[in-house]
Amino acid sequence: MRIHKVSFLASVMAFLFTACNSAEMSYIDEVADIPLKWAGYPSTAWAEAPLRANAAYLLYGAESAKERQRRVGDYYYVRWYDAEPEKPAKLVMRYTQALTASEEQRQEQEIEAPRDGRGIRLHRFEFNGPERAKRGDVLSWRIELYVDGQLRDVHKSYLWQDK
Repeated sequence: MRIHKVSFLASVMAFLFTACNSAEMSYIDEVADIPLKWAGYPSTAWAEAPLRANAAYLLYGAESAKERQRRVGDYYYVRWYDAEPEKPAKLVMRYTQALTASEEQRQEQEIEAPRDGRGIRLHRFEFNGPERAKRGDVLSWRIELYVDGQLRDVHKSYLWQDK
C-alpha cells in the first residue's frame, strides 16, 4: 500500500512540474478543421452537439437565407502557444482547393506585438462565400508560424505535398 502512495505522489509531482514548466519557443498546438456544410443546424443528437454549437456560432447574426448560405464553408482553427508576446508573429496558411488543380493559394494573419503575456492563442482561417464557390473545398493545407520573421513551427495535412 505504501509503495502505491509513493508512486502516485511521484506521478503527481512529475505532472505538476511539467504543467508549470512553460515552453521557451512558440509552437502550433493544434489545427482543427470544422466545416459548415449547410446553412442549417445539425440534428439534436448528442453526438452532433459540437457541430451544432459550431454552426450556431458561425451562423449567429445571419438573418437572411442568402447570408446564411454565404457562411457555408471550411473553417480552420489554429491553436498555438505564444512564448514570445513581445515580438510580432504571423500565421501563414498555404492550401490547395478542389477547383484550382494543384495551384497553391495563401492566406496570412499578422499578429501585432506586444500581446497580453504568454499563453494559448486561437486564430481562424475561413473559406466561404463566393470565393469558395469559385475555387471549391480545401483539399490540402500547410500552416506555418513565424515569430519575428523566423519560422517556429509547421503543421500540415496528410495530403499536403512539399515542392
